[in-house]
This record gives sequence, structure tokens and C-alpha cells, in this order.
Amino acid sequence: MRLAMTTLSVSLLLASGCAGWLSHGEPPEVSVINLAPLDGTAFEQRLQVDLRIRNPNDYDLDVRGIDFRMDLNGKPFARGLGNRELTVPRLGEAVVSIETSTSMLDIVRQVLALRRSSELAYALSGVLYLKRGRLPFEHAGIVLEKGELSGILTPP
Repeated sequence: MRLAMTTLSVSLLLASGCAGWLSHGEPPEVSVINLAPLDGTAFEQRLQVDLRIRNPNDYDLDVRGIDFRMDLNGKPFARGLGNRELTVPRLGEAVVSIETSTSMLDIVRQVLALRRSSELAYALSGVLYLKRGRLPFEHAGIVLEKGELSGILTPP
């Protein structure tokens, strides 16, 4: 009797764990598709960051908000928050624009670092807030390949 109860308990625990995993599905792919400067001051630059959200799951994602951090070449660059609601269709994608800001000091540091770097890489991480829970995401990419900056930032 005790063995049967233990087996039943373990089976229920595994089944609930698998059901929870299946209900979450695969994480979405979130990538930067555009970065445009907006108004700025001597200390702050406003930016519009356009993100493409791809949903690899067989169900819609009802997004209620987003919180992300963007790093350039391993250094913090901008953090964005948005509360725009959108639905990312099953096995589909959607684009969302978020206004954020960055320090002019961070921009100057990035430009100076470009002189020593061979490429401009970004890393994006954050959370999609859904109608029922949250989905974390991470994505990395290259903005400018090695050699694309040749002659631009070097003095004549």
C-alpha cells in the first residue's frame, strides 16, 4: 500500500511538472529591428527601439507589457519599459515600439569604445508580461560587422 501511494504521488508530481512546462512552451524570440534617436538634452538621449517578437508556440501570446535591457559590446546602454497591449499570433510575429532613454555619457563611452572594437554587438534581455504570467527572453546580435567602421572613427 505504501509503495502504491509513493508511486501515485511521484506520478502526480511528474505529471503536474510536465503540464506546467508544456503550458509555458518555448520562450519568444525578441530582437531589435530599429533604433532611432528622438529628442535629447545635454545629459540624456531619448530613443525609439523597435522590437520584433516572434512566437514559436501553437497559441497566441497576449502581451500586456515589456521590460528589457539592452547592452552594447557588453556594457549597459538602455532600459525600456512599455505597457502597450498586443497579441503575438501563434507561430507568428508582431512589432512593438518602445521609447526609452540613455545617458549621453553612455553614448560617448560607446563611441570611444568603437575605436578599439572590431564590431558593435548587442545583447537584449527582459520579460514579456502576459495575461497569465511572464516569459523571460534573451537575444544577441551584431549591429556592425568587423571592418564596417574602417575609416569612420579614425583620424586622418
